[in-house]
Amino acid sequence: MNTRNSQYASNFNGTVFFKNADDCLLPEPHNLACFRPSSRDELVEILRHWRALHQTPSKIVAIGAFSSFEFPQLNLVERESDQTGSQREFNSPHLFVDMSGMNQIIHVDKISLTVTVEAGITYCQLATQLREKGLAVANLSAYPEVTVGGGSGTGTHGSGHATHGHNQANQFISMEVVNARGEIQRIIDPHQFTHLGVLGVVTSITMRCLPMFYLKQACYDFPDLDTFDSLRLGAFKQLAGLDNFYSTMIRINLVDKKHHPLRCYIRTVARDENDFDFEQSFLGSPLLENSAGQEPLVFTGPYYDILPDHTTASRIKIPNPGTYHQAEYFVDNRLGSEAVHAFLREADRDDSFIKALPTGLKCRFVSSDDQWMSPTSSINGVNLYIAFQLSLYGSRTEVDLILKRIEQCFSDRQIPFTCHWGKLCHRGHAAVNNGLREGAKAMNAARAQLDPDNAFLDSDSELARLFAC
Repeated sequence: MNTRNSQYASNFNGTVFFKNADDCLLPEPHNLACFRPSSRDELVEILRHWRALHQTPSKIVAIGAFSSFEFPQLNLVERESDQTGSQREFNSPHLFVDMSGMNQIIHVDKISLTVTVEAGITYCQLATQLREKGLAVANLSAYPEVTVGGGSGTGTHGSGHATHGHNQANQFISMEVVNARGEIQRIIDPHQFTHLGVLGVVTSITMRCLPMFYLKQACYDFPDLDTFDSLRLGAFKQLAGLDNFYSTMIRINLVDKKHHPLRCYIRTVARDENDFDFEQSFLGSPLLENSAGQEPLVFTGPYYDILPDHTTASRIKIPNPGTYHQAEYFVDNRLGSEAVHAFLREADRDDSFIKALPTGLKCRFVSSDDQWMSPTSSINGVNLYIAFQLSLYGSRTEVDLILKRIEQCFSDRQIPFTCHWGKLCHRGHAAVNNGLREGAKAMNAARAQLDPDNAFLDSDSELARLFAC
């Protein structure tokens, strides 16, 4: 029975590090910081072995692809401070469970259209393997490299069907978790599927799937912000009733402060990979044509090859580790126009937003759900959220100043908002997501039952502060 070093030293963009085995000594027999099981049975065996020796780890953290920008269930501290990048770290817990070795499909049922997977499988791996069986998942992560278990942990909503889809975990049927004692438990309550890593190590997930499908993207150019409301409302009125509608996104230009022109990307399910039948106009705007040598705006292909974030424009070359960040705020779509105008008024004050957000403001639309800890939970009668998706460049200090201004401009106009658990915010996740406190009480009660040793929650973390509300 061996503990092994993780393949990860930091998250993918180099902003968060963990101290590995060379940095800390742990109580025997687990004197290495990270364990990478290849199966549920191996994980259960070592946890039960340690319990028999009365050396159950006091704190356990499971990681997937380590692709989050923020870890609100962990207490992070500054590692160093400079203006060229930003790095933080957390002391390794008594055990770090690296789930990347558990990345297989366990079972596929073509009759019921369900698939059971190990939690460490990435959406890219899942999509590729399902295609061989003629199947697909309805909602693919905007970053297909994230794991199925990890993506659901932060309430990630991915690329899915905006009018009748929710976050990625909404396609789950059940989750299997293992607690610090090596006990296996099955979770079937959908309220708990945004698990935040506090219910135990998620080892497998059963989820719905559907027949393999293709997508096509159209892109339309709108000359100024005056069209935003007709686009925001008209897009859904015109598209929501279509059987083949998949998703839509709006990208607003920040450089042209006078007009703020925008583009609307519309994705629909194609008949097949040869379906290039596009509407030539949308709400009076013509279909954009592709330009030679530039990223295509109009195309058709397998759903998993159609980039879920609607273009690669958000992924310009990252200059240095620690200088690329993401944040995401969710606002009731009924307040969408007010929120967008508030954001742009703040952005127009100087050029700092242009520098930090060179690809502009990206707005998506996300249906609400009933998961207790989902930032897009159906609280206060919200049915549809507008998501402010921000790809930010600069040091953490520079980025934090931008986020502070955004949060302040929303607060000044009494616009309620929540934030994505796996991304950055200024005031802290416990404060920004304080509206989830009733769900947090229910989640904390479930956590106490599933994790009687309190091994999966850092008592100094943002999440612990919210649970204590």
